[in-house]
Amino acid sequence: MNRQAAPIAVPPSPYADQIFAAQMAALRRNFPVALAGSLLTVGLIVVVLHGNFSLRELLAWFAANALVTLTRAVLVARYDRASRQMMSLRRWERSIRWCTALAGALWGLPYAYWLFHAPFEQQMFLIIGLLTLGTGAIYAYCIHLPLLYAFEVPYFVPSFVALCLLPGTIAHALGLAGVLYLAVTFAFAHRMYRTQLDSLRIRFENTDLLQRLAVEKEAAERSNLAKSQFLASASHDLRQPVHALSLYVGVLREQQLNAKSRQLVDHIGRATAAMGSLFDGLLNISRLDAGVIKPRRRHFPIDSLLDQIQREYAPQAAARRLILRLHCSGAPAVYSDPVLLDRVLRNLVDNAIRHTRQGGVLIACRQRGTTLRVEVWDTGVGIAPEEHESIFLEFRQLSNPERDRNKGLGLGLAIVRRTADLLGHPLELRSRPGRGSVFAITLPVGETAAAAPLPLTADADTGTDDDKQRLQGQLIFVVEDDADNLQGLRLLLETWGYRVMVGGSGDEILQAAADAAGKPALIVCDFRLRDHETGIEVIDRLHEEYADDTIPAMLISGDTDPSRLIEASARAWPLLHKPVDSVHLRHVITELLAPAARERNGNTV
Repeated sequence: MNRQAAPIAVPPSPYADQIFAAQMAALRRNFPVALAGSLLTVGLIVVVLHGNFSLRELLAWFAANALVTLTRAVLVARYDRASRQMMSLRRWERSIRWCTALAGALWGLPYAYWLFHAPFEQQMFLIIGLLTLGTGAIYAYCIHLPLLYAFEVPYFVPSFVALCLLPGTIAHALGLAGVLYLAVTFAFAHRMYRTQLDSLRIRFENTDLLQRLAVEKEAAERSNLAKSQFLASASHDLRQPVHALSLYVGVLREQQLNAKSRQLVDHIGRATAAMGSLFDGLLNISRLDAGVIKPRRRHFPIDSLLDQIQREYAPQAAARRLILRLHCSGAPAVYSDPVLLDRVLRNLVDNAIRHTRQGGVLIACRQRGTTLRVEVWDTGVGIAPEEHESIFLEFRQLSNPERDRNKGLGLGLAIVRRTADLLGHPLELRSRPGRGSVFAITLPVGETAAAAPLPLTADADTGTDDDKQRLQGQLIFVVEDDADNLQGLRLLLETWGYRVMVGGSGDEILQAAADAAGKPALIVCDFRLRDHETGIEVIDRLHEEYADDTIPAMLISGDTDPSRLIEASARAWPLLHKPVDSVHLRHVITELLAPAARERNGNTV
């Protein structure tokens, strides 16, 4: 037995209500002009026909049209209130449609009567008026076909029937032409309707797509923020024990040890420094994302910067049996931030050495007009074209599936890209898999006359012996909520000959300050303390306690959260990031205490 196939149900458009509301809004905009034109045409017809038809009948027709037009105008005025709810809007549509059908009948039936009894000249006028008003209605109502049909059918059909019933070939031809005109009109109106409906549908689809894209973008931003917050939190928690280890290593270095113990301490120090370099990569990313790094551009000779990088990385390259060469003789001065540019070039050279197994690395300079192109060539594994963008993402390493620590953390090139963008220096990459890569950064040429030489680095410079002697016995306040870090820092400072008062919070250090003889020479404070207290708040409280905001202070933080970095950078105090190398810590403390110590010593002479 054959079964009749069930009709396929067409699902309604998900934007049906929105499209309907847009159609009604368009009708609302079109109605005032349509109603005014209709009422004006009524008056014109009364003037033309009053010589052949009863003026009373014409005025009655005029009054009926005016009443219907007024009713429609009232309905149009109620649109704003009806549009607030979809059910009310649909009731408004039904009311306006019935009134429009009544208006069409009020035109069509009298027209048919007048065509039967009017002379030929007036018949021609009536036909022209009929077509003019009907065509105008197409443009006014085609956005909503039910309304168009409600007006056009009672408006046109009686007149075309009357023409077909009139005697004479011309009348019959006009009647048939009118039927053909009506068919063509409806076909044209239907095409316009479909075009406008498709336009509305596409508009709402695009709007919905944009809204979904905005939601997905917001979700991606939240995910990225959550990642940054997780990394900042994890980095802070991991830095704490590493910082404590670094402090204890610093204490051990100050002790009298035999050769074997000294070697073990050096090994521990190198391992701690390696962990610190990984944390520094996370810190640099966070600082760049936070926008706390502001370029300080100046004119300087780049050859001295490149010479220094070549000297420092040559041993690392030699250890891997590579040759590190520099071809930048006669390079002009450049205009950039030497510190940030140094970081970019070091990362590029370090990346080239790490990913080159044989051959070498070349640092080259090429001047092109008002720019200098600094290139780092390597004979490494190369990078496939589809990977040229992804290698600049965080934690992206193409040839380190085993996550070998010696190959870095995957942050170097991310830092390079962000820093180059911050400086406004174009960064380019050319590479051939299996042959090597070339990273190039383009710098503006500077003014040789205004170029000042770069200061030489002073590794392990902790001040002169005279400075160290003057600083003996200085009082330092230390505020740290981590017990291991507090104990390690206290022991290290006491080993260097300082007097130390410690506390785990602002209240504790203020209590300890009550027993201290004199005010501190320096305040060393952790940035993030318990109960949402910050080192900035503690330092401000101590400055207020002693009524002296000139007391030197420094912050030590394991926090890489961008918002906190912005907050800390607003103050002029040095900000060191855990884990802090003991040599660097002593250098900073000496720099903070030495000026006051020299001044005090000069006043006592």
